[in-house]
Amino acid sequence: MNMASTLLWVLGILNLLGGIVLGIPQIAQGKAVAFPFYVLIIGLVACGTGYFLRKKLRQAGIAAIVVSLLSFFSPPLVGLILGISVIVLVTTKWKELS
Repeated sequence: MNMASTLLWVLGILNLLGGIVLGIPQIAQGKAVAFPFYVLIIGLVACGTGYFLRKKLRQAGIAAIVVSLLSFFSPPLVGLILGISVIVLVTTKWKELS
């Protein structure tokens, strides 16, 4: 479960940075910032889920799967790869969660 937690932290940090990188130009141009805000929120939730997954909570396992599915829509392709990896790790180690 520690590997899935670490991958969620990496996914969260990448989404946070991606949201900032996407958001700054859109704010400067006066465009809508809904998508960068979505990416930022996914990043924050992924980091929080990674923290609680390390504590081996079953709710964190469910949240990890949901966050991983939501990260498929994030800009970097790495989000897709990390998301699939987290889903596989959490589902294979589901019995470790309390």
